[in-house]
Amino acid sequence: MENIRTILLPLPTTIGGYTILKDDFYTIVLNSNLSFEHNMESYKHELQHIKNRDFYKRSSADLIEVFAHN
Repeated sequence: MENIRTILLPLPTTIGGYTILKDDFYTIVLNSNLSFEHNMESYKHELQHIKNRDFYKRSSADLIEVFAHN
């Protein structure tokens, strides 16, 4: 996927990462305060959201997360 970039930012340790969609371009933000291993898990999780086209669904983010973790 050519329309994805990843950046590291210092976030609260309760946040592993998140993704922003703007103009069909995804930015995955990972937490620089967490370990490489944790960031890789967060990265894979965020990629699944992109592959599942979750950003185009009308469901709430909370409901999407419930399905993503099951």
